[in-house]
Amino acid sequence: MGIRLIVEVLTSAPEALTHREKLLLVVLAEDANDDTRITWNSVERPEVLRGAKLSRSQLYAVLKTLIAKGVLAKLAAGQKNGTAKYQIAKFPESQCQGIADTDAPPQGPETPDTESPQSPGTPDTDANGQRPENADTEPSQCPGIRDVSVRDSGTPTPLNPSSTTPSSKQAGAEEPADISFGIPADARPLVDGLTAAGVVVRWPFKGNSWFPVLALIKKSGVDAMVDHAVKAASRTSVESANYFIKGWSELPPQPGPGVERPKLHAVAGTGYRPFQLAKNVDYSKGF
Repeated sequence: MGIRLIVEVLTSAPEALTHREKLLLVVLAEDANDDTRITWNSVERPEVLRGAKLSRSQLYAVLKTLIAKGVLAKLAAGQKNGTAKYQIAKFPESQCQGIADTDAPPQGPETPDTESPQSPGTPDTDANGQRPENADTEPSQCPGIRDVSVRDSGTPTPLNPSSTTPSSKQAGAEEPADISFGIPADARPLVDGLTAAGVVVRWPFKGNSWFPVLALIKKSGVDAMVDHAVKAASRTSVESANYFIKGWSELPPQPGPGVERPKLHAVAGTGYRPFQLAKNVDYSKGF
């Protein structure tokens, strides 16, 4: 799993990519090796299609545009005994050499996180976040290459079209209240676990910045991440969950299926016996 590669894609991928192309590139980066940047498994896995919100035909269309834009290379075609291999291109460290990087330094004990907290009183102000109901209508910045996963009308083809889906909202129907507060469903157990353990911190992630956290949850599990955060918070004052990211990325992956905890062998013994003087020894004469 390439956690470092995911962060690189999120921060350094070319601006010419559409939302759909960048999302697929992030999903491929999760499966790729950090050093070689080459994918391990098949790109047709259900996890890839679900994570990129694409059908199988849309997947290959977006792969084709990523290759055309030079951010992805196909190293080997899929065969009977092997899967196709793709390699993510190396991105320049700065997309605009003449513009300094003004991002705030990472949070540490000596560098507090000054980003405004996200709480029920502070709604997520990201406009038009990409969701299944929000079409990806952003045009590519490369006019010569059209995003073929989006129809000419600007509305993406649904992943699982249904003839029973209503074409318009029924009059008088009320929308369910949004109580997620901008937190993805897969990240909610981690947020609730830390809060229940007494580690109340801010979660300043918005939109795509949740991807590294979700990848870490998939890699190491909520229990291990909560345990690490509780120990770290007991040593210093922590205000933001950003502080835990580095430590979480160094946690080991969850055991594979079928791996059991090794059994401990009991050591036989006679138990505790108080000290007794040896018989037939004259201790008055010394040793």
